[in-house]
Amino acid sequence: MINLYLMRHSKTVGRPALNGKTDVLVEAHRQEQIAHTLLRSPYSFSNIITSPLRRCHDLAQQLVLQQPKLDYQIEPDFQEMDFGDVDGVAFDELQSMWPVVETLWINPAQHQLPNAENLADFHQRVTRAWEARVKEIKQDTLIIAHGGTIRMILADVLGTDWQNPHWYSVLNIDYQSLTHIQIGKDNAKNVTVKSIGIQI
Repeated sequence: MINLYLMRHSKTVGRPALNGKTDVLVEAHRQEQIAHTLLRSPYSFSNIITSPLRRCHDLAQQLVLQQPKLDYQIEPDFQEMDFGDVDGVAFDELQSMWPVVETLWINPAQHQLPNAENLADFHQRVTRAWEARVKEIKQDTLIIAHGGTIRMILADVLGTDWQNPHWYSVLNIDYQSLTHIQIGKDNAKNVTVKSIGIQI
């Protein structure tokens, strides 16, 4: 079996906001600490696939800096969902739009924020990239991505209804957590979810 570790980035700097495509950062010393911890953890990997957004990509670079033999690739379609007009806007500045934002929490499949990516397009983007990558992976791999991206991958792997609002309100994919999936070396459809959201 091949081990795939899906890691959500650590907490970002700045005021709390709905950060999707907005390229916010994780503090550099935090990325360095996470890389150090990962490389000394029981979760070994030879390859890294990362979202291009810096909260993920900077960690991949730090891992390679600390262990140069690691290979890494960027997967643009593993970016977080684009939240449109409210993307990157601090929550305390969204009072006037809060009723609209709340509709996303209540039923994300049925409500789209202004000028945002809709959930169906996000689901299609992520699962298409995931299914293509899984066919190519030949060694234990760390995937550094976002909470929404990891939820969509898990929905695909588990055959879960990604339109169900409970999938977003009940399933917690915390910052700096690791989800462990195994796939068959000769059959990528042979998939097992070993753990979800283990804190690193």
